[in-house]
Amino acid sequence: MKRPELEFPLQWEYKIIAAHSSETYDAICGVVAEHGFSHTPRASNVSRNGKYITYSLCLHMTSREQLDGLTRAFAQCEGVKYLL
Repeated sequence: MKRPELEFPLQWEYKIIAAHSSETYDAICGVVAEHGFSHTPRASNVSRNGKYITYSLCLHMTSREQLDGLTRAFAQCEGVKYLL
């Protein structure tokens, strides 16, 4: 599948669907900090049974490499189920 052409710099919004736990939230915040950002993920929807939560995070990306690296790091976090 061909990746869409993006013009950098750009604002990129992540939607992270993850286990509703403090450990998962801390892991997500750790990835954000490790990549040089000081933003805090904003919690939004919680699943009906409370097991999952959605976090929103809007970041200023300067390159495809930065975007791809952050996406890979989020995907490897324990408890992260989906990235949109």
